[in-house]
Amino acid sequence: MVRIAVNIKRIRKNKGLSQRNMEDFGFDLRNYQRLEAGNHSPSLYTLHKLSLAFRVEISEFFE
Repeated sequence: MVRIAVNIKRIRKNKGLSQRNMEDFGFDLRNYQRLEAGNHSPSLYTLHKLSLAFRVEISEFFE
């Protein structure tokens, strides 16, 4: 789970987005922060939403 959180954060930063920007994609800021901190396991639906927001394949979160 921590590896996924690290990858989500890395991809977000590489895309030039802030955590607050994630609200524009329909994410609750507090829940998103928990996700990146590794305190919350993302559902498949959340991973799908993230892949659309970042324009990446879901598999990139597991690399």
